[in-house]
Amino acid sequence: MSLSQIEYALVLSGWVIALILGSILLAIKTPEHEHKIYYQRGKNILAMAILLFGCELLFQWLIRFFFVLKDPILSVSIYLFTFCTATLMLTLGVSTFFAPSKVEKRHSVILFWILGAYTILLAINYLLVPRSLQLTGIYIACALLFILNCVTTYMCYAVYRKTINDLRTYFSDVLADLMRWMLGIGLSTLLFLISAPIVCLCPKIVSIYQLALGIIVFIYAFVSIINFSFRYNTVATAFNTGKEEASQVVEAYSGNDDTAAQQHRSSLSASLQEVMQDKELRWQRKGGYRTSGITIEQAAHDMGTNRSYLSRYLNEVRHMTFYEWVAQMRIHEAQQIMLQNPDATIEQIAGQVGFNAASTFSTTFKKIVGISPVQWRSRQ
Repeated sequence: MSLSQIEYALVLSGWVIALILGSILLAIKTPEHEHKIYYQRGKNILAMAILLFGCELLFQWLIRFFFVLKDPILSVSIYLFTFCTATLMLTLGVSTFFAPSKVEKRHSVILFWILGAYTILLAINYLLVPRSLQLTGIYIACALLFILNCVTTYMCYAVYRKTINDLRTYFSDVLADLMRWMLGIGLSTLLFLISAPIVCLCPKIVSIYQLALGIIVFIYAFVSIINFSFRYNTVATAFNTGKEEASQVVEAYSGNDDTAAQQHRSSLSASLQEVMQDKELRWQRKGGYRTSGITIEQAAHDMGTNRSYLSRYLNEVRHMTFYEWVAQMRIHEAQQIMLQNPDATIEQIAGQVGFNAASTFSTTFKKIVGISPVQWRSRQ
């Protein structure tokens, strides 16, 4: 097949796939939850971004293969406008997913004005600038879009990191895997968008590779959003519980209510700390931390306490999050297994101590110990 035939097939299949996936996302039922409005808004925004990608491919297919109109400046201008719009929509969608309370109407207005200014720039370049200078205008538009994509990528990552910190006390293995998955799809999509202004100035073979990558990325995005919808109740509950506890602590310490502050400071008396330490030791001996996907609710129930006491015990006494607490116990046991059974594989050890994947085990091991499991074992 020639490059033109490959490009034709990719553009045709790309807009069909994108329009189908975007339509499904718009039609899919929103999970029942008191904060479902945030999920619904984010889902719809991301669905519109996928639909926009499909419409751009449909437009390119029509003008290049159906009507056979050869106007590269118009084609590239529509291309840049579409990707600028998709970038801003994706940024708003990611922010709505991970930080719904931080997204205000003014943020949408700012993004709208940015898109409007960029659209005017492209229109002026195509309609008013002499033909001989239009290519220079396209170069300027590409540079501006590249800068915008880099800024929005950084903003989305910053929002993600802040959300992770807010959820740390509640964190479970399932939630951690889910959030990493959403980070992966968010960054891969934004990186795909970042490449857009560069690719449109490259040879055709580069644009074909980028188009194929874009189709894969948007299919992955669709699967990720569907997966997120199944777990949304967990995420929403964790997020709001963490926020409520944080606000209660801030209110107790920053307000004039000395009694409330004192109650919080003494929420775990010396005797209660001893009780919690005893519960922790017994739970550790039973190997409760080995349960794959363990949550703080499950751990508290197994220990015979509630999530609030366990959370305060870990924060005030152990000075760590639930996720860090479980990870340390797992890694400690993994070290013992490696010493006692040198022939055990990393996969076997990871499964024995409760990790879902060897890669997650290796990453956690290196974060806690400082070196990889293989390096640690070779030094023993």
